[in-house]
Amino acid sequence: MRIIIILLTLSLILMAEDGISPKQFKVEMAKNCQVLMLNETRDKKSKKIRTNVSSGDYVQNMGCIRDITQKELDATEKKKRYYLAWQNPVWCKVSVGNKEGWVLQQYLINESLEE
Repeated sequence: MRIIIILLTLSLILMAEDGISPKQFKVEMAKNCQVLMLNETRDKKSKKIRTNVSSGDYVQNMGCIRDITQKELDATEKKKRYYLAWQNPVWCKVSVGNKEGWVLQQYLINESLEE
């Protein structure tokens, strides 16, 4: 199972260079004064990487992943599905300047930067 997760993660990272959509995410923090903290790994307890990014700023999308498939979620009863979705959140790898890290999808909006 770990090998599959590692391969999926690597393929998502590689796809980011080949037109993954959206190319950027808009950041939306709970409080406007907060800054985005990235995680070194897909774990809330992992080492944090401080950024200067706050609500309304954009980060580069390098791919998102969840440790459970949508098919597995859909196959479970509704009550358990919500628990499994909470227990296995979607993590997105993002790039901010020269920093890269993982952030929970709940802080990101699929809104690309207008050029």
